[in-house]
Amino acid sequence: MRRCLSFAVTLLSVTTLRAQEPELRQAPDGETPSVASTIPDQEPVLRIPDEEDIVNRTISPDSEFFYPRLMARYMQGDETLTAEDYHYLYYGYAYEPGYDSHRPLPGENAILEIFVRTDATPGADTPTREDALEILAAAQANMLVDPFNPGNVNMMTYAYELIGDTTNAQKSADRFRGIVGAITSSGTGRRESSPWHILRFSHANDIVGAMGLRIANRQVRSRTVEYIQVEKNDAGVRGYFFNYDRVYWKPFDGPRIEKDHKWEFNGIPL
Repeated sequence: MRRCLSFAVTLLSVTTLRAQEPELRQAPDGETPSVASTIPDQEPVLRIPDEEDIVNRTISPDSEFFYPRLMARYMQGDETLTAEDYHYLYYGYAYEPGYDSHRPLPGENAILEIFVRTDATPGADTPTREDALEILAAAQANMLVDPFNPGNVNMMTYAYELIGDTTNAQKSADRFRGIVGAITSSGTGRRESSPWHILRFSHANDIVGAMGLRIANRQVRSRTVEYIQVEKNDAGVRGYFFNYDRVYWKPFDGPRIEKDHKWEFNGIPL
């Protein structure tokens, strides 16, 4: 049985980010509607990852997208980062020595334990301030392993709001928007030939969950593309295609592990 955690605080999600945008509807040709053009403050332009371009523009110190500078701005919460910056940030990370799509997040279990404990405490509507500080510490440890994890960044926004740190909450909100925008503009997501490109399996789960959709099943369409079908919903969305090519760039001896997500936080699996 899936337990849903939805505490009384404004959380970022793909749905809430599009509060002023038209509702997603089923495309007339039977394709799944794209959300690439509904991200606020982002031009409806697809930026399909071009590996040669990404390497060339992130490796040169003379480039405006030189990766060390971009990453420093990202970690500082620079609000001037553009959608193009986030494109090179997200997909450029695949070429960084620290990128390991299979490495576990060190703070993942600690965060889950806090929410399970809070949920089991009579009269507790939200985690305590002390819990929020623990969530932040765990989420920050996660960022060192996976700096662009949508669910983790969303969690940091929540924790900062809990302790009243509106400045850093806004910085995390900006990061979330930038990450989601980069992923959902990497293709239409509607066809196998135009999937959304991700760096980790969990990023696909987070994107689907943040859209307020539940995963029904998965269908492997090729060596690198998977179709995630979602449960019936009011928007008429059937599912989305995701490209996992980068996940397999580094050798991995073990099998793909799918967690039994019995808990979720505002639609995003824990």
